[in-house]
Amino acid sequence: MAPGKYGGTFFESEKASYPNAFIGFLKGQRAEALKFLQQDDSEPWSRKLTLGVDWFPSFTIKSQTRKYFFFGQYLDPAYRQRMFDSAKIWTEQDPLRRPNPFWLTPEQRKAKGMTGEGWTPEFHNSWVDVRSTDNLRAMRECAVYLMAEETGNTAVAQLYRERIRAYVTALYTTGMGEWDSANYLSHALTGYLQLYDFARDPEVKLLAKAHLDWVCSAAAVKYFRGCWGGPNIRDYGNIGPHSGAAGEFWHYFGELAQPAEKPYRDFVHIVTSAYRPPAAVVELAHKNFPKPVEILASKPSYEGWFKGGEKEPTYFETTFIGHHSQLGSLPNGHLDPPGMNLNGFRLLAENSRRGADTLIVFTSLKFSHGIATATAGGDQLAQYRGNLIWLNAKPDTKFFLLLPKSAVIKTDGARVCFQLEKTWLALHLIGLKNAGVDTDITAQVCGPGAKSKEPRFPDDQIWSAEGDGSGPCGFALEIGEPETDGDFATFVAAVTANSKLDQSKRAEGEAHFTSARGERVGLRLAKERRPAVWRNGVEHDWKQHWNLWAGDATTPITLGWKQAELRVRAGGREFRGALKDGHYTFENQ
Repeated sequence: MAPGKYGGTFFESEKASYPNAFIGFLKGQRAEALKFLQQDDSEPWSRKLTLGVDWFPSFTIKSQTRKYFFFGQYLDPAYRQRMFDSAKIWTEQDPLRRPNPFWLTPEQRKAKGMTGEGWTPEFHNSWVDVRSTDNLRAMRECAVYLMAEETGNTAVAQLYRERIRAYVTALYTTGMGEWDSANYLSHALTGYLQLYDFARDPEVKLLAKAHLDWVCSAAAVKYFRGCWGGPNIRDYGNIGPHSGAAGEFWHYFGELAQPAEKPYRDFVHIVTSAYRPPAAVVELAHKNFPKPVEILASKPSYEGWFKGGEKEPTYFETTFIGHHSQLGSLPNGHLDPPGMNLNGFRLLAENSRRGADTLIVFTSLKFSHGIATATAGGDQLAQYRGNLIWLNAKPDTKFFLLLPKSAVIKTDGARVCFQLEKTWLALHLIGLKNAGVDTDITAQVCGPGAKSKEPRFPDDQIWSAEGDGSGPCGFALEIGEPETDGDFATFVAAVTANSKLDQSKRAEGEAHFTSARGERVGLRLAKERRPAVWRNGVEHDWKQHWNLWAGDATTPITLGWKQAELRVRAGGREFRGALKDGHYTFENQ
């Protein structure tokens, strides 16, 4: 970034320009960075209402707090005083939905040619961003609290302290609506880093730590050698090393030796913050515990925390962590409620060069944010440990698999085996034909995108197969590794001799599979809600799947449904964090 060339201040352009200026300052561009950071905001509402300091968009105010508190000692005293005075005006009453003189009626906006949804004060009658996704709410509530506390607006500070307490309580009882997002979980993290670093009230600082400990624990489950596992909601196609949230949490969890070529700018919030995850959480991210292991988890609806929690979970996740791989799925696979981009399947396999290979199965080539959530609809999955059945009732469904070009593929009739570096897969086809690497689809999916001449996934390819029209179609999957199967040839031989696929009820939408090691998984398609799933011969009771994280005695992370006590055990370390009656306590061993 050239000195002084950090970006602009239109609406939430500070999402990029302020972190860029912070980075420039730390690189020695002090005069240029301070000049940029101390300019009047370009928006009329900021100049008229808050002395030229912008306190409206969530992404902007997240950085305003770090500018004021962390870099404040370097600001011109007169400008810092102006920030104080503007924040005092901003928080003299709750800025959320405070009537804004710049708001326009729909008719007035139409007359001015202002169309679309819009998020500026002309569209939303408020003094602060009204958007309430988890990450944007985190930025708003932490910034309003900090500036109300700083300027002595006690009533507003108390109001936001209780909003923060209610939100953090929901995390520990029923979970996060924007759960494990490969794109946005890191924004929730950086929103609360401000609160942890700058809150004066020790109770609020503890609530910030509670949030950060929970978020880092959730991230540690999905983090795998610098890459991001699944499932997760609001997945914007963040695939590969350092992509999305994986790149931000890399600064805490490491493991992948190579840094990002172009790190996302928000790392500046992480490296200038005093917060660090508990040691046990870092060990969890490193998967430093006895393996293989299975984690059963539940997730709430996207709007659950609006009501302070849920009556029951909405999503049920199964994660298998092997010696060199991680497989995660949802019983309804990829779903696409408007704007949610829900990923229902990812498989990560260790790769010594790029951390991990990311393998994604998808059933449509129509996607807006990447293949990670692409679905033709009707996908249903059953998983037991490293074994999985995927079926779709539509007999002509097309299945696509993103996998590395380095994979060795061995096809034997309706069985296809894939040899990755330290992970082996056997795919048992169910009503599928024409299976093989598809060069045309590979060029479409992995080649250059609309905005870049560079290939999106230069090291990967697309294997595909299509339904033969005979009934519900899909596949059964099993995973092999050196610790359990010796070598690839031995794995293939064992699969050929011992794996069994029962399709006797396929016409009714039911299939059962027994792996080479004797582990069993079964699936019966459902027209609505979740499919029937058999785990090792026993039909799964979804009411026993309500805990936020659970499993058996070997499971490294646990948090019961509405129990509010998080426990992480990994790498010879143990962490406990409990939120009781809105008060946080923690212990490291």
